[in-house]
Amino acid sequence: MNQIKVFLIDKNALFRKGLRAILADYPEYIVIGDASDIGTAELILKDHPADLLIIDADFRTEEASENISRIAEKKLSKRVIVLTLTKSKQEFLKAIQSGINGYLLKDEEIDHLLESLKKIHAGRFIVSELMVDKLVEFVIEKNKFPKNLLLSTRELEVLLLLQNGYSNNQISKELFITENTIKTHIKHIYKKMSVSNREEAIVKGILWGILN
Repeated sequence: MNQIKVFLIDKNALFRKGLRAILADYPEYIVIGDASDIGTAELILKDHPADLLIIDADFRTEEASENISRIAEKKLSKRVIVLTLTKSKQEFLKAIQSGINGYLLKDEEIDHLLESLKKIHAGRFIVSELMVDKLVEFVIEKNKFPKNLLLSTRELEVLLLLQNGYSNNQISKELFITENTIKTHIKHIYKKMSVSNREEAIVKGILWGILN
């Protein structure tokens, strides 16, 4: 039987050890290694590529997407799976856009997790059931992009700073305008994008191609 070669990347050593122990009970899987960071993983995988690379990454940073791209470019693994506790809509979208093959949650039942790994190895794109609704929302929103939506140059600047985690006060200082003016811009952004908070605005901005 051809075993599925798995490599684990997770900062939590206890989690890596636990998942290794679980997979050891299933002969169809063989864990060829694990690491706490992508750099260490690359050194191992360059000589011994994996079938499945299971990684927990922080997609609030560009580094996570860059790491996924590098894995693909260097052919370090046939499939890349994010296994995380994160259910953030924004991070989920960024993970998908990075080119992953699956997005699974750490609180999955073991049997469901293993079944998902098999499906991903077979070429399917799988996300945890709790994330399916978010995936559907993304597809709907992308198809509903309002061509006549036009944020002003200043509104786009404010939206970009919101994406970068700036507070209203920080945006005010960055753009040299009053905090009340910033609040007005944000109000207009929300109205034009039909959203009610920052995360929704950022997610739609990414979906609509006005944010990276």
